[in-house]
Amino acid sequence: MLDAEKIYIEPMKDLIIFTDLDGSLLDAESYTASPADTLFELLDSHGIPVIFNSSKTLQEMIKIRRLMGNNQPFVVENGSAVYVPLDHEIAATAGLESVHGYRRYVLGQERQQFQSFLRSMQAEFRFRPLTEMSEAEFIGVTGLTRADVPMAQTREFSEPLLWHDSEDALNTLATKTVAAGFHLVLGGRFVHLMGSTDKSLAQRWLLNRMRLIHGKDFKVMALGDSENDAQMLADADYPVLIRSDKHGFPEIKTKASIYRTTHTGPIGWHEAVRRIFL
Repeated sequence: MLDAEKIYIEPMKDLIIFTDLDGSLLDAESYTASPADTLFELLDSHGIPVIFNSSKTLQEMIKIRRLMGNNQPFVVENGSAVYVPLDHEIAATAGLESVHGYRRYVLGQERQQFQSFLRSMQAEFRFRPLTEMSEAEFIGVTGLTRADVPMAQTREFSEPLLWHDSEDALNTLATKTVAAGFHLVLGGRFVHLMGSTDKSLAQRWLLNRMRLIHGKDFKVMALGDSENDAQMLADADYPVLIRSDKHGFPEIKTKASIYRTTHTGPIGWHEAVRRIFL
């Protein structure tokens, strides 16, 4: 029996978990992580890092990581930048800049670069930029607290848009966005205008750094629930789609076996990680 257990668990030890937050690790309404967070100690004991890969900002990530005791690198604003703690093993990687008390690798474009484009689109399409919302409006849309509003609105590389127009209009805007050299991605609540990057590119960069440092062919489990998670999951060895009560499962183009959870949010996260890892 012991040999059988060793054979079963051994392939999973060189694993890295990349996870979306809202609607996946965090409940879409309450923003709590229970019961997913009960697995963190177990994963840590096996040397399996959990890397947050989200549309959230740096300040939001700092707060969430502190609350969850997470000390791993993390990805902000849908793959726009990777932040690495100064004491992390890949912090000495060439090409990183020192900023905000971290080492940073930027994949996206600074938000100022597409502000004029966004303003020119406001006469043609109906949308509301997140950074232009009042505090009350923002809280009504997201359910976040007053203290969370400035953290969510302080964006460096992206502009989330609350879409009030048709799907055809959104497709038209997407075409114009690409022609301007930018990128439009669908999230759980917002449409995100950003540079030509996504969560998967940041995931690949981090994975390659970890493989070089350790000389191991790490496998990846990726968990997400929205369209902006699709490529991150498509690149994973163990892709997990977290069920949502707001929309259906996005399409994932991969040859890997996709695990679709029965439950939503952190309950689904807990379900999937236990099923695959254990």
